[in-house]
Order: sequence, then structure tokens, then C-alpha cells
Amino acid sequence: MRLDDILCGVGVIRRTAPPDADVKDVVNDSRKVTPGALFCACPGERENGAEYIKQAVSNGCAAVVCEKTPAIPCGYITVDNARRAYSKLCAAINGSPQNKLKLAAVTGTNGKTTTTSMIFHILSRIHGDKSAALIGGVKNVVGGISTKAIQTTPDPRELYKMLADAVNSGAGYGVIEASSHALDYEKLAPCTFEVGVMTNLTEDHLDYHGCMENYFRTKCRLVGMCRRFVSNNDDVFTKRVNCPHFSLYDGDYTAKIISLDKNGSVFEYRGEKNAVCRIPVTGRFNVYNALAALCAVELMGEDAGDAAEALSDFEGAPGRFERYKLKNGAEAVIDYAHTPDALENALSAARSICGGRLICVFGCGGDRDRGKRRMMGAVSSANADLTVITSDNSRSERAEDIIKEILHGVDKSSKYTVIQSRRDAILYALGAAGENDVVLLAGKGHEDTETDRYGTRPFSEAEIIKEFNDGGSAYGNNDVKGSGGAL
Repeated sequence: MRLDDILCGVGVIRRTAPPDADVKDVVNDSRKVTPGALFCACPGERENGAEYIKQAVSNGCAAVVCEKTPAIPCGYITVDNARRAYSKLCAAINGSPQNKLKLAAVTGTNGKTTTTSMIFHILSRIHGDKSAALIGGVKNVVGGISTKAIQTTPDPRELYKMLADAVNSGAGYGVIEASSHALDYEKLAPCTFEVGVMTNLTEDHLDYHGCMENYFRTKCRLVGMCRRFVSNNDDVFTKRVNCPHFSLYDGDYTAKIISLDKNGSVFEYRGEKNAVCRIPVTGRFNVYNALAALCAVELMGEDAGDAAEALSDFEGAPGRFERYKLKNGAEAVIDYAHTPDALENALSAARSICGGRLICVFGCGGDRDRGKRRMMGAVSSANADLTVITSDNSRSERAEDIIKEILHGVDKSSKYTVIQSRRDAILYALGAAGENDVVLLAGKGHEDTETDRYGTRPFSEAEIIKEFNDGGSAYGNNDVKGSGGAL
């Protein structure tokens, strides 16, 4: 495409690049530059793309997009925000597919993946299998084909290519998870959403945002990008958003719970129209997710009754309260809960299906918000009958140091133990469980790798459960004592 044809709306300050330069690609990584590519020198958390302009020019880029005049001779375009320009250019070179779809976006700390999956499920059931695209934290579904997600919200180069593929496959809808990082990095800048949803806001990513108010303000950027917006009235932060609200108690859209049990959830939805909704996934938090999804699709013009009926065969999102029967009569649950609020919600849901003891296995990620470690230790020891504290993607930190911080929050009168190896911790907990007990494996959910100082390795909790069911565990003692000893 001609350079001038993709620069519309970018906000050019100065340019030396020729208007008829033939642009074949848009990239923000100098290593991916091939002849004819437009290189966007975007600032990052640790590095600035401007440092790699020389390499991009050497690799044959058509021109450079940057925030300051380059130090080396080249054709360039200066802009006030290179990240925003990058997203708009990626959209433009793909034919601006975001303008050809009715888009829904979901943001918040917890529930994004399940809520977007529910919206996608509803639209696909009502309009057909290829009618909607899902861009999510676990998987992306375009044209009926599912692929593993790498990021919650993809890099714009991938994102707008996927949306273009969705348009070409006949889709009329797109459902996107909008992370706070994506909003801060302007990944969604070209988009106008038919509807936006904010599920809740609890402590997470404070290593990046610094404080909850900054985190909240970043999330609120989505509001101005949406024609209509709905937010959770039962959350101390999201109730502050100036928009209609959903609630289990008092809101513009409400859900009156009829039943919650091991077979699922039933509630009466009260929105623009009313409908009884039955979903085969349990937990109060899943009622919130379904309520948010029903709000969103109603605001997109769907009938509440049709939407509620569509959710009747929704089986859940991968790694979100996935249930497994164990050979010893217990049940294991894999859930992505990695914040204090999410862990408490998962434990509450697990308790509702538990006829015996509730055992929780969890750790906290390294190089991430340290403030939640003590809080999660307190949550688990207060709500589980036995807590097994272990590792969880310790990254560059020592797992034992993270565990020490978790232990500061643990009620020392509760039953707990420490097993640093996550695999061993899981096998211990599964073996310690008896009939009607529930073992919650919290924190990793859909993830299939484990990362520490020594690298990244395959790691599947579902496979460990299968291993236990097939061959048993080295740990079979059901009389676990409380205390993990000092580290």
C-alpha cells in the first residue's frame, strides 16, 4: 500500500518519507523488518524502539515512524504517540477491519476470559459458528478455527490481521479481552466498540501501575472508546464508572439467584427484558460473568431470552473452574485464580460443591505485584481446610523467597504445609484428599508451562491429575498436620 494511504488519522507532525513509498508490512521490532516494512519506533517498559532505527534502516525498512527526529539519515514520520500510531497503521494496512465488525470489549481484573467466552458463545449460537471472532487470553477463535493465545490482547500486528481474517470469513462480530497493559499501550486505539464491560477491579499489576487509582484510570480509558458501557455496581471501584451498572443486588441490570449447586447455576436475569438463565457452571462469580455477558449482548441488540437459552450449554472457559474426578472419590478443580479476590471466589465456589474437606494448592508469580502475596496466604488459610503453598512461575525470583512472603499472611493456627515443587505439591494434595473432598489448584489455569530462573518447561496440571488417576501418588497420607516449617 502507498504510505499516504495508511497515514490517514495517524496525526503526523513532520515527515520526510515519500508519500508513494510502497509499504508491505508494519512492525515494531527491528528484527522483523524486511524490505518495504514500515518500522514504528515505540517506547517500551525496558527499551525504546528509537534505539533500533539504525538496524531497521539497515534491514531495508520503507520508512520510520518515531516521536523524535532520528539521529541517522532516513525517511521518517514523526508523531506525538508512536504506540497509538503503530496500532492505527496496523489496522490500516489490514483494511481497517475493526470498522466492519460490531465489537464488544471486556476489561477488569477477574472474569474477562469467561465473560468474553460467554459473549462469543451467545453470538455464535444465535448467528452461526463463524459469525463472531474471539480474541482472548486463553484462545483466539477466527473463522471457526481456534488457536492458542500468547497475550491477553495481542500485539496490533497480529490483532488487526486476525480481525481482517474474521471479516474475510464472514464474521459480523468481534469480542476482545482488553487488558490494562493493552489500553496503556494503545493497542485498541483504532477501535470503536459497540459495547464495553468492566467486570471488577481488585489488586493486580501494581508492579506496573503503581497504585489502584492508576490501575483504575487505565481501565477507564476503555469507556470513551465505546458507544455503550456497563460496569459492576457491586465493586468499590467499578461502581464509580459513570454508566449503567449490573448487580446481584441493585443495578440497571440484575440477576436474582435461584440456585447454585454442583450441577450449575440458575438465576433470573432482569434487564431490558427478563429471562431465566441456566448455566452448567457453578459459583456466584460465574453468575456475575453471565450477567455481564447478557447485559453486553442485549446492548448489542440481542434478545435476552435467546441469549439466556444460548448459555444453557456453555461449559466454561479453559482453565476456569475446570473440574476433574479423582480415583479416590475426591474432585480436583483447576482455576486461574491468581489474585486475592479471585482466590476467595474460587474457594467459595469450591466449597459449594465440597462434601468433605477443601484443600487449596497455590503460589504467587515472580516479578509481579508483591503486595498480593501475603493477602493470598490469608485468604487461603481462612477459607480452606488445608493449604499447600508452592511455586507458581517464579521467573527471576527465588521460589522460596516468594513463599516466605505468602507465609506472612497465613494464619499459623490453620492447617498448611509448604512443598516448593508444584508437581509434588499437587500430587501431595491429590493423595491427601479423601472421598467428597475438593482440591483447588489455583493460579495457573489454562497455562501449560512453568517458568523459573532456569527457563520455561512444559507443565500441565491436567496431565498431573491424569498421572495421579492412572498410577497414584507417592503421597497418600490423609492426616496432614498444619505447619510447613520455616524457610
